[in-house]
Amino acid sequence: MPDVLLSPAHEDLRRRVRDVRDREMVPFIARRGWDRALSAGELKALLRMTQPVGYPSAVVPKDDGGAGLDYLSLGVLVEELAPVLGFVAAHVVPRQIAMLGSPAQKRRYLPALLSVEHLSTTAITEPGVGSDAGAIAMTARRAGDRYVLDGTKAWLTIGTLAEVVTVLVSTDPARGSRGLSRIIVDMDHARLASTTYTTLGDRLLPFAEVTFSGYEVPVENRLGEEGEGLRMTLRAIQASRASMASHAVGLAQAAVDAAIAYAKERQQFGKPIGSFQLVQGSIADMIAETEAARLLANRVWTLLDRGEECAREASIAKFYATEAAVRVTSKAIQVHGAYGVSDRYPVERLFRDARMLTFPDGTSEVHRLLVGRAALGLDAFR
Repeated sequence: MPDVLLSPAHEDLRRRVRDVRDREMVPFIARRGWDRALSAGELKALLRMTQPVGYPSAVVPKDDGGAGLDYLSLGVLVEELAPVLGFVAAHVVPRQIAMLGSPAQKRRYLPALLSVEHLSTTAITEPGVGSDAGAIAMTARRAGDRYVLDGTKAWLTIGTLAEVVTVLVSTDPARGSRGLSRIIVDMDHARLASTTYTTLGDRLLPFAEVTFSGYEVPVENRLGEEGEGLRMTLRAIQASRASMASHAVGLAQAAVDAAIAYAKERQQFGKPIGSFQLVQGSIADMIAETEAARLLANRVWTLLDRGEECAREASIAKFYATEAAVRVTSKAIQVHGAYGVSDRYPVERLFRDARMLTFPDGTSEVHRLLVGRAALGLDAFR
């Protein structure tokens, strides 16, 4: 069923993205395997397949070399690419630079990022800092026309592959959260100490912990003024949370599609298992949760297109959609029976990938507190 918030143009975009995904990307990954991290060359090849449909340049204005799409189109792109690209979120850093960067920064970085000559990611989380971004410990000390970076960042998506990273650092530790700044960092991996995580899901992507020690960056690479880092992060994070929600919807929809196909073909007691009431009930629940999550996600994209504040709506969409995706993919495994936990069908991978989504851009618990604070006017954090 078409989404009531999507126009015919959005639905056409969905069909075109799904065609690229199923005709080009899935066979590419299937040939090399789903459980091994992509190389930089492989990831760039996959991303270039998406360029004709407007990714990763989606919401970057045409004047900056982007596709100039609306946010609702970005939601469609993220949802349809989720079953194959997952966490890569190649649109995030170009969007940040287009939104927050100076003309010189745009000229320097956007062409290579939008052409997928360079890969990019963000670095906020630290080994001891997750939900409380104001506790960032990594420092950037001013030394003439350079910043000297010292500290460790955790959970960098494609952290060992990215050539460009936007890093949240403390330029004035005495000011706490008001002393944070965002800096664009050109990654010279030979000068960095990096280790990768083995993860439950999203095994196509290397997640890394990266240590910067005396790492120099030009002052001109700072995004905005010193002390604006947290404000910038909060300004951009609503779209990131909507992306997590649409990502979850994409995984859930793939699980629904797989369960329906299997329930039609699998025979037991002389008839398709889809004719059994419990199987039909499970699939109905899966469809309802997926469509509810999609509406919540697309509400946020619509509000962003209107230029309206939507922190509350983004939190609701993020925690509901990601947790719904876990439930939906789990039910898809149950519909598949024992085969559901094998690699003969995609649902076990979809479940693992969905479980990864309940942590980034704010845990489910944090988002519940944010929604509760908005409703009650009482802060559970301080």
